Amino acid sequence: EEEKKDEKKEEEKNTEEKKDEKKEESKKDDKNATETKTVPDKPVIVKETLKLSTLHFGIPKIENNSPSKEKLAALKKVDDDKRETEKSRNNLESYVINMKVLLEEDELYRAASTEEELEKMQEALRAETDWLEEESWGETFVVFNARLAKIEDYCDPVTKRVDEMKARPSAIADLKQAFNLTEQFLQKIYNQTEELRYHTATELENLEKLMTSTKEWLETTTAAQDALPKNVDPVLKLEAMTTKRTALERDLYYLVRKPIPQWYKDKLKTLMDALKNSTKTEETTKTEEGKKTEEGKKTEEEEAKEEAKAEETAEGDKSEEVPVEAPGEEKTNEKPAEEKVEERPAEETTSSEEQPKQESKDIEKEEL
Repeated sequence: EEEKKDEKKEEEKNTEEKKDEKKEESKKDDKNATETKTVPDKPVIVKETLKLSTLHFGIPKIENNSPSKEKLAALKKVDDDKRETEKSRNNLESYVINMKVLLEEDELYRAASTEEELEKMQEALRAETDWLEEESWGETFVVFNARLAKIEDYCDPVTKRVDEMKARPSAIADLKQAFNLTEQFLQKIYNQTEELRYHTATELENLEKLMTSTKEWLETTTAAQDALPKNVDPVLKLEAMTTKRTALERDLYYLVRKPIPQWYKDKLKTLMDALKNSTKTEETTKTEEGKKTEEGKKTEEEEAKEEAKAEETAEGDKSEEVPVEAPGEEKTNEKPAEEKVEERPAEETTSSEEQPKQESKDIEKEEL
């Protein structure tokens, strides 16, 4: 029996040991599974050397390309020169044609040129047209530009005179406009009292002197220009007028845009406050006077109405009175009574409200 007991105990121990082993194996398996899930496999880098060899197909590579670049640059220069030559040729042809038309048809060009100048220009233009038609082929742009400058030297004096004649009226008008603006500004400043001026006396005097001097210059030069013929270089030139106008406008705009000082602003504020107070007092006095006049008018109207009522009542009493007649005066007094009745029909109708009182008075008179 003891042996059996010992065998049972051993079997139980073995079974327990087996269970423990199974538990440990299951734990190990769980750890391995978690490790395989969380930790990924590291990549392995493998390096190998590769050998390459290049083969060129088609056009072989050019090692020295400087000759080809020079050739391309030369071709580009040829194209540029050709375009420039065509452009300069067109400029010369158009200038010659336009000047021919202007000298033949435009009266200003003919009036602005003398006979000698006109002949020289026409001869030069004819020679230039002949050269363009016969000898100009194959020439470079340098030659065309030189010939254009030469023909312009012949025609520039006349063209400048014409340009001056065309632009002179507008330039004079602009200068006179500057005079008007300056005069308006100075008149506005001089109309103010000296206390309200923040421009100095020297600034205003300098501006006025500049305006008067430019006016005198314009008058003298315009008189001299009007005396000159059109085919002579002008005395009144656009450049001089523009310089004088810009100088006058510069000084004028400096004074117009001059910043207002603080003392001037304070003074204006005080003056405006005083004006507001004075206007308020005047308005109050006017309203009081108006009320008084209205009250006086009402009282006068009431008095007039009362007087009119009194007169109406008095006249009604007179018209309804029956005079005591003498025996010999019956015929003489009948007509005036009728006339009185005819003259006052309106008054009797207006006094219809007072008829009972008047009738009672008449009855008392008759009884007497």
